[in-house]
Amino acid sequence: MDKKSLLELSESFRRGLLDRRDFIQKLILSAGGAVAASQLLSRMGFEPALVREAQAHQGGIVTEDVTFPSGNESVNAYLARPSQGGPFPTMIVIHEIFGLSEFTKDVARLFARTGYLAFAPELLPSAGLPDGRHEQWMLDTIATGVANIPEPEQVKLRDAYAYLTQRKNVDPTHIASVGFCWGGARSFTLATRNPDLWLAVVFYGSTPPLEDLDAIQCPVLALYGSLDNASPTSITGRAAETAREMRARNKIFEWEVYALAPHGFFRTGTPPEDRVSDSRPALIARDLVFDFLQRYYERG
Repeated sequence: MDKKSLLELSESFRRGLLDRRDFIQKLILSAGGAVAASQLLSRMGFEPALVREAQAHQGGIVTEDVTFPSGNESVNAYLARPSQGGPFPTMIVIHEIFGLSEFTKDVARLFARTGYLAFAPELLPSAGLPDGRHEQWMLDTIATGVANIPEPEQVKLRDAYAYLTQRKNVDPTHIASVGFCWGGARSFTLATRNPDLWLAVVFYGSTPPLEDLDAIQCPVLALYGSLDNASPTSITGRAAETAREMRARNKIFEWEVYALAPHGFFRTGTPPEDRVSDSRPALIARDLVFDFLQRYYERG
C-alpha cells in the first residue's frame, strides 16, 4: 500500500467519511492482511483498541450458542470470541429489555473482534414489551430513577460469572460487565454485588440505591445521552448526583453525557432486528469504552 493511499484512507476515517468497521476492512485489504494493517495502525499512532481490533481480524471470530446452570434451570447465552489465542479478558454483555436481540449479539461480536471473549446471557425469555412486563419495580425505577433489581436476575448474573470463571479460555481475573438501559442498571448493580468484578460499563442505565454504592470495588464507566433527560429522576438527570455520590465514597467513576444523543444511542434499527450504531456519539462512546478497558487491563 503506497503512502499516499494510506494517508487518504486514514484521513477519510478521521473525518468521519468511513466508519470504524469499513476503515479496518479497507486497510486490511489494501495492506495485504490483518498483521500488516495492525502494524500500520500502530506506526501511525492510532489508539491500541483500534490496533487490537485489526489484529482480531487475522483469525476471525467464533460465535456459539451455549447454556449455563442457574438454580434448577439452564440459561441460554450467546458467546463470541477471537478464533485464536486465550485466555481472554471477558465481558458479560447484558441486553436491553428487548431480550437477546441482534443488537446484543452485534455488541458481543464487536468485543470479540477487539480481543475479548463476550458472553451475553438471556435474562428475559423473549424480546419486546408484552403486557405485564411493567412490574412494580420497573414503575418505581421510572418514577424515582433508582434501580432495585429483582433478585432472580442477579442470581442469573452471579451464576453467569461463576460459569465463566471455570472456562479455560476466560481470564478469571479480568471479567467485566457492560449493559444497555435495562441491562445498564443490571451492570451497575452487579458491581455492588460482586467484589471480584473487574470493571462495569453502564450505557444509559439507572443507578442502584445510593447506600449500595459503598460495596463497589471496581471502576465504573457510565455513558448517557443528553436527550434522555425528561426529569430530575431520569437516567441522565441523576448522572451528576451519581458522580457526586461515587466520589464521596472514593469510588472510581468515569462518566460522559453526549450532546444531542437520545436514549439508546448505541443501537440503530428497530428491535429486535438491530445492530450497533455508527452515529458520532456511538463511535465516540465505543472508543472510550475500549480505552477504559485497556487502561485498567494494563494496570493488572
